Amino acid sequence: MVYDGEKEENSNSRYMYGGCQCGVCSRDQCICPPQETQETSAPDLQNFHLAEIVVNGKRYIAGEYVRATSNIGILGEQDAMNLPISTTTLSEKAIKSFLSSTEGLSKVLSLVPSIQKKADGAVDEIYIRGFAEDGRGFMINGIPGMQANTRQSSNYIDSVDVIEGPATGIKGSSYKVAAGGTININSKQALDEPVNNIGLKWHSKGAFEETVDIGRRFGEGNRYGIRINASNVNGERSIKNWDLEQRNIYINLDQKTDDSKTNLMVGYTYTDSQGRPYGLTVASSYIGSALPTAPDGDINFNPVWRRDKHNNFVATLNHEQKINDHLSAFLNAGHFKQEFYHYTGFSKTLLNEAGDYTATANNGTLIEKRDYAQVGLRGDFKTGDLKHNYTLGVDRQWHYTGGARDSHTESGWNGNIYVGDPGNWPHPTFDQSDPCYTTRARTSGWSVMDIISTEDEKLNILVGLNGKAIKKDSYNKDGSHNKNTGHYYDVSPSYGINYTFDPTFAVYANHTEEFVEGKIVGTGYTNTGETLDPYKTKQNEIGMKFKTGNFFHKLSYFDIKQANGVDRANSDGTKTLVVDGERRHKGVEYTATGNIAEKWNLIGGFMHLDTEQKTSITATNGKRPNGIPDWIANLGVEYEASGAFSALLRGNYVGTSYVLDEKYKVPSYFTMDVGVKYKTKMNSTPVTLNAMCYNVFDKNYWSASSNNLFLGGPRTFMVSAEFEL
Repeated sequence: MVYDGEKEENSNSRYMYGGCQCGVCSRDQCICPPQETQETSAPDLQNFHLAEIVVNGKRYIAGEYVRATSNIGILGEQDAMNLPISTTTLSEKAIKSFLSSTEGLSKVLSLVPSIQKKADGAVDEIYIRGFAEDGRGFMINGIPGMQANTRQSSNYIDSVDVIEGPATGIKGSSYKVAAGGTININSKQALDEPVNNIGLKWHSKGAFEETVDIGRRFGEGNRYGIRINASNVNGERSIKNWDLEQRNIYINLDQKTDDSKTNLMVGYTYTDSQGRPYGLTVASSYIGSALPTAPDGDINFNPVWRRDKHNNFVATLNHEQKINDHLSAFLNAGHFKQEFYHYTGFSKTLLNEAGDYTATANNGTLIEKRDYAQVGLRGDFKTGDLKHNYTLGVDRQWHYTGGARDSHTESGWNGNIYVGDPGNWPHPTFDQSDPCYTTRARTSGWSVMDIISTEDEKLNILVGLNGKAIKKDSYNKDGSHNKNTGHYYDVSPSYGINYTFDPTFAVYANHTEEFVEGKIVGTGYTNTGETLDPYKTKQNEIGMKFKTGNFFHKLSYFDIKQANGVDRANSDGTKTLVVDGERRHKGVEYTATGNIAEKWNLIGGFMHLDTEQKTSITATNGKRPNGIPDWIANLGVEYEASGAFSALLRGNYVGTSYVLDEKYKVPSYFTMDVGVKYKTKMNSTPVTLNAMCYNVFDKNYWSASSNNLFLGGPRTFMVSAEFEL
């Protein structure tokens, strides 16, 4: 492809592979008659030959599963080939192709080899490079803290950026940070052409879903746009006794001129999840020589009365205003609120190799609210032959949590994993009271970032500093202030270098840091309610990016260090949560995507992870952290037999991990999904028909997270039809 170095915004322009500019022959050497276009005739544009295409003004790697640019937080849209940071942006095509009705968005994210699905399909929880992250740490449209931890719909998502490694200065201040990386969700915007799509979908066992996707642009030069996405899901999932009712609507408004662009997204989701599956905690007194064999994947350990019922509301605002040719100002803001009207916690402890467990339950209401604001400047200037693209920003997030949970739990339930819910456990009764906010965290920060480039843009250097202040308070139920639980401040640097030897090969290196607030100790410890000391997470990474034909490769080595939180056993049988020593994750990661041959598209890769704890506690010193596998590998393949018919295959391998400090091994597992897609017409209406089978071989397996075990999903079927009206 010939790419002019600027982001393409004209949806009528197309670039094909290997140097053809006509968009017709798709040859390595164009055989069509010369065409006079603005792109080919402009004498001052620098040309690069890349395996990319442009669709609706967005650049994609060949095969269209991955975007060629990523939304890198405060840095804005950046070319993945030139940035000294490891990023992958999964496209809408990848989301539609690989989304699982049982496993949700986490299933799509695990296409990136550094990501492993962490828990069950009812929540968005993952590992990134071996460090835990959940939906509360995800960003939406570059705004941190705008996603819920519970299962959310994906019908409004245009693409997802995976930014690997700790980097507060890039993603802004947030109460929730992840050492392994950052997930950013980009909402759909209106396209130049009208969108009128209606979808119908059936999931086994008996869940139905209806979706609506409507988009329009209007005004002079299509200045304004509106995109509306809505869905309705109802019915029993592929896991027994899990009935999910979920409705949402997301409205995205945008405007674009030569001097400004604005995007406002507002979304609402209602969820009523009954019998939601969840895992088991392996008891410290577990009896057996090995873990029990995983039962059938459709077994549900939870009773039918286990219930989550909640509303989520989110709004994000992004605005950029050009001041002059070398300076612009930006504003990012967001509001998120989640209200659990009904929440039933149901905890299960696995006792022995026979699969017996005990369970306790608690009931209550939970509330959570997050507000965010960021303002800043972006500009450029020159010092000699070097060009500087700088960003200055200040931001703040307010995070409130609370609820009303009964002061006692009910226990006495006993079960077995091979039976699941026996069906005769009585529904516990708890007193309910009005919820109130009991904790508040205020996170403030400033960032100074500069990308320094040579005139030929072969050398790009990133330097930056981020200051972050964290203040935590607790409140009494009557709303009065209780006490300050932490007030911290630190400065974190970020720097990296990327050198492009030629348009097909680049090397990079970086050092990034994250300042993390001390954790508030939960229940079950002698120091419950105490705030641990804050700590730094640091990463060093080197890697290369290269293209072979229409195929993009990325190979990297990373080394991440983080303060280690461990349980310290006391002589009286109690335990205390302490920060002791460090946790170190060293890994090699390889990602590949593009066309492997005519009609064949591929996305995949692997990660090998070497992890170790260094502590003064004998039980954990030198041991692998619980639940972290040694290998992860993914492969997605699409065969486009014709413009109307294509077939899809995906394989997912997760290697061996351990629980209880390497006492018990969690076996590796491999699953496979297959599907077909067919485009046809009903009368004059274009229709896309899909059929998928997830976990084709009905593999029974455990997925580990810390000392918890989650049962893998069963064989699941899905059929759908999307009508373009």
